[in-house]
Amino acid sequence: MKTAVVFFPIMALTASVSLGGSVAAPYQIGTWEGFRPAAISYTFDDDLPNQYAKAVPMFNAMGFKLTLFTVTTWLPGGSWSPLTNAASFGHEIASHTVTHPILSGLSNAQQTNELKNSQAAINANVPGQKCVTLAYPNCVEANEVITSQYYIAARGCSGQLVPSTPANFLNISSFVCGPQGSVQTAKNFNDLANSAATANAWCVYLIHAIDNDNGYSPLSGVTLQASVNYMNTNRNKFWVETFGNVVRYIRERNASSVAETSSGNDSITIRVTSNLDNTIYNYPITLRRPLPANWPAAAISQNNTPVSAQLVTINSTNYVMFDVVPDGGDIIISKTALPPVLSNPGLNIPANFTFRLDGQTGVGYAIYSSTDLVNWLPIQTNTMADTYTNFTVAAPNTVQFYRAQWVP
Repeated sequence: MKTAVVFFPIMALTASVSLGGSVAAPYQIGTWEGFRPAAISYTFDDDLPNQYAKAVPMFNAMGFKLTLFTVTTWLPGGSWSPLTNAASFGHEIASHTVTHPILSGLSNAQQTNELKNSQAAINANVPGQKCVTLAYPNCVEANEVITSQYYIAARGCSGQLVPSTPANFLNISSFVCGPQGSVQTAKNFNDLANSAATANAWCVYLIHAIDNDNGYSPLSGVTLQASVNYMNTNRNKFWVETFGNVVRYIRERNASSVAETSSGNDSITIRVTSNLDNTIYNYPITLRRPLPANWPAAAISQNNTPVSAQLVTINSTNYVMFDVVPDGGDIIISKTALPPVLSNPGLNIPANFTFRLDGQTGVGYAIYSSTDLVNWLPIQTNTMADTYTNFTVAAPNTVQFYRAQWVP
């Protein structure tokens, strides 16, 4: 017997891409995580107090991740604690240099010190992540040869949506928010996000001060909250992730190869590989494939660890969609079914129990009973003519527990 895993059928948005590697049919890699049409990153510069006091808790409440581009000599209160606390929730701590200079006005040696030493300080003081991205102070680009020695990507602020594959990872555009920028209202935030969805693009917001912070272009916390709320109510449309993880995803998506290594009636094995540095590029990418004929549903594992998955319906075709890490080990797709749910037990005369069994149409489920939760005896099997059925079982006083299980 196999225990089924929950998959919720949903209508999926269809953005996908296959720009690099070799993706064998019928597999597809999502342009963005979950095949959503847009990626959204909220980035914060200069270590201003309300970024930690207001923005971080705001994003934590929604389960979203943001990027804090820190100037390592401008730490809030002179302490790394706010940064390490933010990092513990999965927020990215990235470099905004050591002293916030105009990098183009420095010698190559001075630029190297700013870029190398800020990265080293972050890596030494923020556990659990690597500093791999940079924001140019005042949006003035550094020497790209030097930048590329330390960072996989860098952010500017030319006020453009970023295409699904940026032309230059060392000068990725963003939109300045607040009164000194083009994004000032909740509508501005939302309109840009929707434009990104239309273009299958990446929208990067650049935020400095919040409310009464003594900093550049102070943005209302109410406006920021409204934008975050909009992301929350449109999760199937917008993928909100850190600047660094979006870069990881893009490069992994473009470099990955997907191939089946074995295929049977009840399981398929695939391998996802890339030529990237796995110590940096270890973010899950989203795959999907049509559900094989006569499979009610599917369960996924990678390197013998279960992976969350969904059934999605696109133009009347059912797909299984899941996230896996390139070079993270073999991926097994196993035939399974929607798990059963027993509910509404009722005691009838003389001493019978009535249950409702919810499951998957056309699939068989066995009902088991137990007195000790260790030894289970089959008492009947039901093949579902609909998504649920009601049934009654004899219930001796010695039998106290019941469960249902898919019968392959």
